[in-house]
Amino acid sequence: MIVHKNSLRQTISAATVFAVVSTVALVPNAHSAPKQIAVKQLSLLAKDASAEGMVVTNKAVVTYSNVVGNTSDIQVRAIDFAGAEIWSKTIDSGWDEVATAINVDTQGSIWLAGNSATGTLSESNTAIVGALNPDSVTAEATSELRADMTNIALWQFSASGELLSQVNSTQVQPAIVDGLSANATGVSILLSRDNGQSIFSLKAGIFSKELKLGTIKSKFKAILRGADGSTSLFGSSSETLGGKKLVGKEDGILLKVSKTGSISSVVRSSATSATRDWQSATSSNFLTGIVKSGKKIETALTKFNSSFTPTWTARYASTGVSFGTLGANGSVFAIFEPTAVPKGITGWKVIKGQSVALQLDSKGALVGAFTNSLLATPISTGYSAEGGLIVLTKAGDLLRVAAR
Repeated sequence: MIVHKNSLRQTISAATVFAVVSTVALVPNAHSAPKQIAVKQLSLLAKDASAEGMVVTNKAVVTYSNVVGNTSDIQVRAIDFAGAEIWSKTIDSGWDEVATAINVDTQGSIWLAGNSATGTLSESNTAIVGALNPDSVTAEATSELRADMTNIALWQFSASGELLSQVNSTQVQPAIVDGLSANATGVSILLSRDNGQSIFSLKAGIFSKELKLGTIKSKFKAILRGADGSTSLFGSSSETLGGKKLVGKEDGILLKVSKTGSISSVVRSSATSATRDWQSATSSNFLTGIVKSGKKIETALTKFNSSFTPTWTARYASTGVSFGTLGANGSVFAIFEPTAVPKGITGWKVIKGQSVALQLDSKGALVGAFTNSLLATPISTGYSAEGGLIVLTKAGDLLRVAAR
C-alpha cells in the first residue's frame, strides 16, 4: 500500500484477555513428488498507476487511490475483465479523507475504510488590522488550517458505483485502518495506534466497543469476518498472548474474537529460534507467511480447518513476502518471489525481482504456475469465478489468469 501510515498502536490489559491457547504443530506436506508443471504467462489486464489497493468482485476489479490537491480525496475505479473502465467515482466532501483498506461483502457491496477530517480550522494567529502602519504594509489575510483526520470513516458502494452510505467514528486517539472484512453480519475493522492494535465492528450503522489486541510486540496483518459474526486475525507476536509464552524469536498468531467481542482462541505457529509471521488469509483459512531461521527464508503455505488445525502445508525458498487468494474448485493461489525453483516446476529459472503465482489444489498439490516480467512487487491479489486470478503490482499493473 502506497499510503504512508504513522506508527500508531494501542496497548492491551492482560486482564481482558480470556483465551484458549494452543501451539500449531504443522503437518508435513504429503505431496513430496508432484507432477511436473510448466510455467504459464499472466496477461496484462490493465494499468492503473495510482492504484494503492483493490478487490475483485463477480463483475469487476475495483481499485482505489488517494489524490492530494486542495484537499485529500479518494478515487475509486471499476475495471471489467476485458480491461475497460466501467465507472469511476471521487470521494470529495470538501474535507480531507484517505482510504487505506478495501473489501467486498457477500452481497456485492464494496467497502472502503480510512480516515476523514470534520472540517477546517481558522488560523488563530491573525494579523491586527487598524494599527499604525507607517510603512503601508499589507495585512495578512486570515488563513485556514486543515483539521486532523481523526475520524475513522467507512464508505459503502454498490456494484454499479453508487455511494450507498458513509459512517464515521470520532476517535479520541488518532488511529489508522489496517484492514477490514465485511459480510452480511456486519463489518470488522482492524485499527492501529502508536502502542498497539485493536478491532471494532459496525452493525446496522452502530459501532461496537474496541477490543485491544496486545502491545507493539503483536502485529496483525489479515482480518476475516465469519458468517457467525466472529472475527479471525492473523499475524505475528513476540509477547505472551492469552497466557501462552513466546517460543521462537517471533511466532505466527491465529486469533479469534467471538461475536460478543471477546478473544475466544489463540493459536501460535512456532519454531525454536525462528521468526514466523502470517501475512495473508482467505475465507477458507488458507494462510501464507514467512518462516525465517538464521539465513534461511521460506514462504509457508498452510490450510487450516475452522479450529485452526493444519490440514496440509508447503514451504518454498523465497524473499519472504507473500499473498494468497482463493481459486476454483477448492484450490488456492499463492504469490511470492522464489529464490529457488519451486519443486514440481519445469522449464523455468528464477529471476531476481520477479514473483510467481502457484496454484495448489484442495489437498495442497501443485497444479499450476504463472508469472510475467511485470509481476514485480505485488501488493494485492483476488479471485472471482468470472474474472479468475487478479494481481495488482506496486507499479499499477493489473495481471490476470482467466478462471480455471
